[in-house]
Amino acid sequence: MERINEARQALLEVSVNLKREKIPVEKAYGRVLAERIMAEMAVPPFRRSAYDGYAIRSEDIREASRKNPVTLKVTERIPAGSIGKHPVTKGTAARIMTGAKVPEGADIVVKHEDTCFTDTEVRFFMSAPGGNIAEPGEDVKQGICLMEPGKVIGAADAAVIAGQGMGQVRVFRKPVVGIVSTGSELVRRGKHLPEGMVYDTNPMLLAGYMQSHGMIPREWEIVPDDMEMLSDSILRALAAHDMVITTGGVSAGDFDYVPKAMERIGAIVLFHGLPFKPGGAMLAAVKDGKVILGLSGNPGAAAVGMLYVGLPYMKKLCGRSSIHLTKAQAVLSEPFGKSSRGIRILRGSARIQEGRLMFDQMENQRNGAVWSMMGCSLLGEVPAGNAGLLAGETINVYFI
Repeated sequence: MERINEARQALLEVSVNLKREKIPVEKAYGRVLAERIMAEMAVPPFRRSAYDGYAIRSEDIREASRKNPVTLKVTERIPAGSIGKHPVTKGTAARIMTGAKVPEGADIVVKHEDTCFTDTEVRFFMSAPGGNIAEPGEDVKQGICLMEPGKVIGAADAAVIAGQGMGQVRVFRKPVVGIVSTGSELVRRGKHLPEGMVYDTNPMLLAGYMQSHGMIPREWEIVPDDMEMLSDSILRALAAHDMVITTGGVSAGDFDYVPKAMERIGAIVLFHGLPFKPGGAMLAAVKDGKVILGLSGNPGAAAVGMLYVGLPYMKKLCGRSSIHLTKAQAVLSEPFGKSSRGIRILRGSARIQEGRLMFDQMENQRNGAVWSMMGCSLLGEVPAGNAGLLAGETINVYFI
């Protein structure tokens, strides 16, 4: 586990060049905030009615009851967005709508349904100490810090920003990640598939996760098993993107050229090979301040490697302040019978049962199975040196 943590840390120590842009608030959902948002105004900015009803002085109905109702004179009608013309004085009431500014003198709004009224009078049948008025700053107090840079803007965040009257907000530009697929056996979707070849699915799988975490993936090209072509492709991809991911060619086989390509282009290798399966056959390197993440060619293994090790750095590249994997403990719903000398990563989904977080394993855990990632929301961590786990045992899990 120490080597895996060191690998994550090595990536996080790579400095990032965050770029900013201004966008309309209505397009800010899911983006990463790049400025501090202060409350320049209180919300609400005035005393507003919480209901449709009557704004009155509570002391005027102190003795009201069913047997002895109190009748007040209605002086005006105040719709939302309008301001009353008269203060509420002894013996008077203002008919008021939800959201309207409460006139001076009133300390309570009594709901319509609790009264009996005409156009000119309103009758009350019980006393009330005050209330149903939203005071200035009840939602947001003026002068407080609402949000810090690095926060992912959610629906409520966008609403709070809009509530300050801001039409635009400064966010971090989404990083663009180039995906270089390696392997002479790969064919791009939509083209004829010759015998002995396979369609390249890694870009689709990895791109989906990148988009869900706020990145822009871009399929660069498929490179055959050729050292010169691979080196050239990675260099061109680096020039055009904020980060480059390669899939395939990262192990130690005859045609696994990615490690040698790193040396050829002058990249500094941060790590190569980590003690977990699937996906441990991966490397990370830095060239001209940009990270190259070399992943397995097997889809399931590639996704696990990127999420389990690379995701914290990729979140940092987005400008997020919260970058570490969300960790929890979950109960295995079924046994896992395989022993493992190193850490084994299971793909699964989350479920709550009797108040406990359950881990349901995906049906196919093979390295090359795209199917193993369908519906996958958790990565389960089986400790190294384990002879197998029983149903009901607890493991560490990471939300993806």
